[in-house]
Amino acid sequence: MKFIDTIRLNGIVGAGGAGFPTYVKLNKNIDTVIVNGAECEPLLLNDKYLLKFFSEKIIKGLQYIINATNAKKGYIVFKKKYSVEMQDLINLAQKIDGIEIVMINDFYPAGDETILVYEVTGRLIPEGGLPLDVGCVVNNVETVLNIYEAIVNNKPVTKRYITCTGEVKNPSIVHAHIGTTIGEIIDNCGGALVDEFSVVIGGPMMGYIENDLSTPVTKITNSIIVLPNGHKLITEKTKPIEYMVKMSKSVCTQCTECTNLCPRYLIGYDLKPHLIMRQINYGLYFPQLIIENAFLCSECGLCEYACAMGLSPRIVIKEIKKELKVQGFSPSFQNVNRPVRDIREYRKVPTSRLINRLHLAKYADYVTNNLIQTNPDRVEIMLKQHIGEPSYAIVQVGDMVKEGSLIAKIPDGAIGSNIHASISGKVLIADKDRIIIER
Repeated sequence: MKFIDTIRLNGIVGAGGAGFPTYVKLNKNIDTVIVNGAECEPLLLNDKYLLKFFSEKIIKGLQYIINATNAKKGYIVFKKKYSVEMQDLINLAQKIDGIEIVMINDFYPAGDETILVYEVTGRLIPEGGLPLDVGCVVNNVETVLNIYEAIVNNKPVTKRYITCTGEVKNPSIVHAHIGTTIGEIIDNCGGALVDEFSVVIGGPMMGYIENDLSTPVTKITNSIIVLPNGHKLITEKTKPIEYMVKMSKSVCTQCTECTNLCPRYLIGYDLKPHLIMRQINYGLYFPQLIIENAFLCSECGLCEYACAMGLSPRIVIKEIKKELKVQGFSPSFQNVNRPVRDIREYRKVPTSRLINRLHLAKYADYVTNNLIQTNPDRVEIMLKQHIGEPSYAIVQVGDMVKEGSLIAKIPDGAIGSNIHASISGKVLIADKDRIIIER
């Protein structure tokens, strides 16, 4: 079976959080493959754990990608502060031609594809472009591990690694069956240490609050962070957009610091959050391009960190993008090669400083050697857990399925992902949105 067919049939998508189908990304000839172990979000340690304990499989997975895409070079990237723990990985990589270890400084958002490609290769992805535009492909560490398992063992994606931390008894890396509930994973980690709490999914900076503990994890759920309801991060993430806009009009000082710390601006993009805020707040006239360039925003949230008044250009920009999409607007970019701003090196924000600002320092030091395996009696597997079209169920209520068997397929001619049973059992529900299986 061809490499791409194996990837597609086994339902592999980007495990870093975006969920883009990997068979689409790798169906190109490129010259550089980057394994992203930079762990962008604070507190998340999935990639560190996998690089430490599955180094040989990840290197072999990278070799499969290099061979399939006719690439000339492969890089495995992680942060310098983990160099001692990654010694086995470093030693293995040194023995293989065409694979190189790159250690980068601990700043946020180091794992952003645009930032990472520049840090590793010096190449600038054009505005609105992709790593493919500069001959690169970037894959998350877990994605590469899944590729190894698919090629060597014909093993589909039925589980994923999740950081569960915060106010839980035993902060851990959890190897969770797809469809396990958030609440069950928290219980697997000893339960919450506080009675009134909220759950942040996806990381403290770019994640969202999900307080329904019956919500199932998907292929792109990379973290579960339990925080007390009065925590600063929860307070900020629960402010309504109407409140944020009113506050912006009242207290924005027009200081430009949101732009001065914006990673996309610093790398040369024509994204200026402070001008977007001025236009929204005061109705000042700026060229339409200023607003349209909101689509260059990665929503990393550093503008919130930069703002002395506690405002959120990120949320405002997110709403602008949402509204423009509703109106049918499709951005087009000039793709000019603008130089990296000369102040960039001095404007990188250390992750440790960001953690302190977010009031998360007490959760930052936990042992990642502790792996917990879930064992759910029931799973709810969503049919839309990736970029593209939802999958459609090929099983019916009452069917008996085995773990790893195909239960939902990609619609003909569409981009999507096959979905497989994460446990063996009986199908209780199979509709257009989900499949529930019980042992």
